[in-house]
Amino acid sequence: MIVDRDHILKLAHLANLELAEDEIDSYISDVNNILKLVSEVQDVDTTDVEPLSNVLEDFSETREDTPSISTSRDEALSNAPDTDGVYYQVPPTIKHNKEKK
Repeated sequence: MIVDRDHILKLAHLANLELAEDEIDSYISDVNNILKLVSEVQDVDTTDVEPLSNVLEDFSETREDTPSISTSRDEALSNAPDTDGVYYQVPPTIKHNKEKK
């Protein structure tokens, strides 16, 4: 694929950018060079290459994922500015369509 002036202008419009005339020519050249490099990578023969899940041979040690409670509900709610005793109470942030004013 060859990127031309129309492609760059469409991309600039979609990105809400204003480009000067000299910038348009520069972007045409830059994008075409990038696409050329990508096409070279696509031509590499990878038939005998196994996919990697990690580039390192060593894997990090993970801990057992066991649930534990470190703060009680009462302790957590004691810091809340408003609560009903079970949940935090917060002011509404989203108006529903029914509440049009």
